[in-house]
Amino acid sequence: MDTGKMFSGIQLKTTFSAEVGTTATTDRQDPASYELDLQLRVRVPKPHQSVEELEKLNPSLSRILPDLGKLVANAKIAPIYEEIYQRKVASLQNSLTHLDALLSRHNFFDIETVLELESTLTGRKALLIQSDMDVDTDGSDGDRVATLEGVSTTFQPFTSYRWTKVTQKPNPFLAGWEKRLKDTEKDLTGPNLTPTRQKDLQDAKTNLKQQIADLKKFSYLVGSVDPFVVLPLPMVSRKEGQTAAKIGDYCVVIHGDKLIPAIVGDAGPSVKSGEASLRICKEINQRANLGARAESDLKVTYLVFPGTAESPRKAPSLVQWWLKCDALLGELGGYRGELLFLEDFTKSKLAPPPWDPNFIGPQLEFYGPPSPW
Repeated sequence: MDTGKMFSGIQLKTTFSAEVGTTATTDRQDPASYELDLQLRVRVPKPHQSVEELEKLNPSLSRILPDLGKLVANAKIAPIYEEIYQRKVASLQNSLTHLDALLSRHNFFDIETVLELESTLTGRKALLIQSDMDVDTDGSDGDRVATLEGVSTTFQPFTSYRWTKVTQKPNPFLAGWEKRLKDTEKDLTGPNLTPTRQKDLQDAKTNLKQQIADLKKFSYLVGSVDPFVVLPLPMVSRKEGQTAAKIGDYCVVIHGDKLIPAIVGDAGPSVKSGEASLRICKEINQRANLGARAESDLKVTYLVFPGTAESPRKAPSLVQWWLKCDALLGELGGYRGELLFLEDFTKSKLAPPPWDPNFIGPQLEFYGPPSPW
């Protein structure tokens, strides 16, 4: 086994010792005569808690957020930061007998801090999360996006943020899921099934039936067109009374001088942080794709506004999302720079009629951020 790949970024140090035994017949029966001792050492980092530390990762942050100094001075480390690293440590402990499943060095050290911010003037609260950015391509919506290409091997057509379908157009993955159900049902009729295999197939059948029902009833965010972020599951499943994010809460992603409006659209693994939809990743780094992160360093600031999710949930309105994020930033002390106004790729554009060279299309009713059209 290639230990360099197996340990996924873990520094490997080996020692070897040989000693005189008894006889081969005797020693081959003694497990202690031929053994490997494994000790995994890991440092649990301390979170950043000052503007100076944050600006080591993004020197523009206090210029973009003029009240950052006041906000950070009164901020506290969110308890979720310690909980996530406790989960990371527990994951390593549980995986020691499966070394190929160990959390990689990159994913262990993927979150710099989680600060609970609150404006003393408006009372607006926010979570400041400093992390990297992996690419998420999940989600599907037959109403808005008929086909999807280039999805990953771990792709799921679902996101935690969903709403009731408004058309009869089928989900582009419905047929594939129905085929998987038929194949599973066929496997259940096969001969010589062990009780364990039969239970696994029955569970898969139950899950597929529920997922098919959901694909028929709901629409989901789409990673390639919708700007959303993915937070670790513990961040979106907090107890009442704790500062926490919820699915649908508004979020502003800050990288360098860019501010990108978004929402919390999905929940990810409990031991990993820093993930956003492909749409956002492309705004951060045009080379981002299924196999390349948008940002490997901990230079991305996720500014999440707890308690701002809209109800009932509905299909994305990028104009509304821009307006809401603009207002929320204002309640947190304002911002300098441009809050990007993203084009809605799901809306078809009207081509000018060939007989009217002066036709410029319908006039926008929205007079907010600069339009990319």
